[in-house]
Amino acid sequence: MNIQVMNVAASVIEQRISPLANWLTRSNHITALRDGFSLAMPFVIVGSLLVPFIFPPFSIDYTSSVGQLYLTLRPLLTPTFELTIGLIALIVAFGSSASLAKQYQIPERLSGLTGCLAFLLFIGFSGNTMSNVYLGGMGIFTALISSTYSIEVIRLFYKKGWCITLPDEVPIMTRNGFRLIVPLMFILISISIINAYLQVHTGLILPELIAAAFQPLIVASDTLTAVLISLVICHLLWFIGIHGALIITGIMNPFWMTYLVENQQALANGAEQLPHIYMQGFWDYYLLIGGIGSTLPLIFMAIKSQSKQLKSVGKIGLIPSLFNINEPILFGFPIIMNPLFLIPFVGVPLINACLAWYLTDIGILDRMVALLPWSMPAPLGAAWAANGSWKNMFMCLFAIFNSWMIYRPFFKVYEKQLIEQEALRQR
Repeated sequence: MNIQVMNVAASVIEQRISPLANWLTRSNHITALRDGFSLAMPFVIVGSLLVPFIFPPFSIDYTSSVGQLYLTLRPLLTPTFELTIGLIALIVAFGSSASLAKQYQIPERLSGLTGCLAFLLFIGFSGNTMSNVYLGGMGIFTALISSTYSIEVIRLFYKKGWCITLPDEVPIMTRNGFRLIVPLMFILISISIINAYLQVHTGLILPELIAAAFQPLIVASDTLTAVLISLVICHLLWFIGIHGALIITGIMNPFWMTYLVENQQALANGAEQLPHIYMQGFWDYYLLIGGIGSTLPLIFMAIKSQSKQLKSVGKIGLIPSLFNINEPILFGFPIIMNPLFLIPFVGVPLINACLAWYLTDIGILDRMVALLPWSMPAPLGAAWAANGSWKNMFMCLFAIFNSWMIYRPFFKVYEKQLIEQEALRQR
């Protein structure tokens, strides 16, 4: 592609997409959503790490010593798995509420607890199994609605002065507690009225209505089209220096968390094929190998480069890139706002996505059942996230090879340019 054409494309992206992306990045509610999932992540990771031990990827002879050990350990590990994975929505409700309250300069802990109570009331929590199911992935959207509603009501009441105000001499925790009483009462009573109205007119509770309303969107978000659209948006934003991954993962996290729980439930029920493909493991270990743009092969090219600039960047970026951190490459080459790398930077993840999707769809690759840290080296993460699948590991290695082949000609052109520039500077 002509360099001028790529410059025009970059200019259009910066003028048209950048304002929207910046608004999303600065949005209080998007930030709260992201923080809520960040708070839940360590709990989900702990639960996911137990998946291979509770649901081993190989058959077990229960009469053997290994089988007896498994039968002993599974009852000990299962409660931890159920508590971490099974309370995702409740944790997200607390984290999102506390984050939004912090941005509004409202007491965080009290607000977080209020968001939790609002969520529990919305799902009709009463200690029975039917309502408890919404404490996990199926209640995530309700948790986000509960958090937003609760904190916006508290903010309104505080702004209007509709609260109990005590003198400054009273300890701050007591003052904050009394100040919350009136908005808390309004929140809980209003939710009870909403629940009664929904039950009378629909016979459903809020999470059931949300599930019905979002069903088409949930189905559409687990398609190759959704993968490709999210990749294009993420990489175009990154190309102009905006952290597109924060926006895309913030939008997709509710779906990914729901898919994770449903895949794990299907695995526990012995399903022959798990229901979902596009999950965070798919995103992290097939599409972002070495970081955004799947730039890991560029590191090894740079280390052997005759260009001093590229060689130094390669040495600095080697260790971080193994753990999917590629800012040294993005800003050191640079790739950001470098028209020469636009095609491979966007194209490599798209091609790898198509390959991984179709191979997973026809059953050659295994589907993900675990959430692992995004910084885990990609081949290991691809295998572990799919309950020890060696096929997924080899797919990741092939994706690395594919990335190498596509990046190579663009790298050689850029390397030649830098070598000529360096030679001119030495004269």
